Amino acid sequence: MSGRSVRGVAARLSVAAILVGILTAGASSVLAADQAVDIAGFAFSPQSVTVDVGETVTWTNADAQGHTATADDGSFDTGTIAGSASKSVTLASAGTVAYHCKIHPTMTGTIVVQAAAGGGGTPGATVPPADAMTAPPSEADHSAELALLALTGLVAFLFAQRRFGHMPG
Repeated sequence: MSGRSVRGVAARLSVAAILVGILTAGASSVLAADQAVDIAGFAFSPQSVTVDVGETVTWTNADAQGHTATADDGSFDTGTIAGSASKSVTLASAGTVAYHCKIHPTMTGTIVVQAAAGGGGTPGATVPPADAMTAPPSEADHSAELALLALTGLVAFLFAQRRFGHMPG
């Protein structure tokens, strides 16, 4: 194999590796650990969920009766979730948060919020405005990271083209 064809193959492999990185980064956002909790038969199911800091828990009420998901420590309250409706909470810091239904206090659950590497903190949550809470949560937005990764790949590709010359088709 000539030196030029070896360089062409190396450049193609570099571009392929960059594309695999982009696709893998995109797949990780689809596999995010946001959690769903069903409300049915006057119970939360599952009763305990685990998420990472910044992830979302969504409660969907299958009962005809309204319910809430209210943190025992007051860090979040979904308000009443009507039958066939959903509401979400995004957990902002690490810790374990016990919660209950304000309407039916015997309904209880727990959210374990894991810190990111090197993270920590106290339990807490952010609740979106009431009008935004009826929509299901969207996937985490990783567009900035993907754009940076794509730009890096493009720069690497252009560098390889300039360094090794035109890549044969």
